[in-house]
Amino acid sequence: MLEEGKVILCWPNHVNKAAVSGGSWEPELPAAQLLDPTFSELARTTDLNLSSTQVLFTLPRFRPVGVVAMAAHNLTTVAKWRITVYFDAAATQQIYRSDWVQVWPAVYATSELEWEYDNFWGGEFDDADRDSFTPLAWLFLPSTQIGQAIRIEIDDTSNTAGYVTLGRVFISRVWQPRYNMSYGVNWGHEIDTQFETAKDPNRTEYADPAKPKRTVSFALDHLDEEEGFRRGLAIERELGLHGEILYAQDVRQSPMSFAATFIARQTALNPLTHPYARNYKKAVALKEIL
Repeated sequence: MLEEGKVILCWPNHVNKAAVSGGSWEPELPAAQLLDPTFSELARTTDLNLSSTQVLFTLPRFRPVGVVAMAAHNLTTVAKWRITVYFDAAATQQIYRSDWVQVWPAVYATSELEWEYDNFWGGEFDDADRDSFTPLAWLFLPSTQIGQAIRIEIDDTSNTAGYVTLGRVFISRVWQPRYNMSYGVNWGHEIDTQFETAKDPNRTEYADPAKPKRTVSFALDHLDEEEGFRRGLAIERELGLHGEILYAQDVRQSPMSFAATFIARQTALNPLTHPYARNYKKAVALKEIL
């Protein structure tokens, strides 16, 4: 079971080797697009019927499932989703089913809101604010399940778009180090906005804005030998600089955890070090994938 207030790292994405079926998807934007790691390669349902807005991922072998996430979606503030994990590839032996839960958690802290605002207590937001947030829904299972099929069901029947779009699904095992990351964590954004300067007397600048990508760098300074070699080095071996990893600041859903949970890739491969007896260290640097 995951502990509250402690970093969680999730990889590899089992979807990369999965087969996809179920639901009703546009022929030009099929559910198979969800197997593409490029988030902009969208899949789109034909309508909003509950029988249409679902998808089943079948894995080639038994895999541990501890988290499921949906990225680059167009789901509204009232949308809900549900996860079912099956033991068998035929999806007949159910081993876990979540409740229907909100796709969007609270995203505003009370300190950001005025007393008069309708969302003062809940921290919810309206659809007009959606562009200000990275569309990512995630669900940690109470305990890791070993299965071969995972179904995602979406309930967003009032979506004015008339369909559901998804850019990527992430299904993975989870790892929470025995000891939390050390103090000194750095959170930030990479903003690759480009400027063109006019040749007028004022040298007027014209911006080509780029969407900020979240970044985080931290150190795991208290790993034991098994964690260091079986997990710390495995991140490099299995993901390199291109593979997806889901970083979560906390298992709890809150405005703070929403701001510090994202799918990322590594920006540097830092060595595993052995500074003194029975202790290993590993630094991690990540940048959000959009």
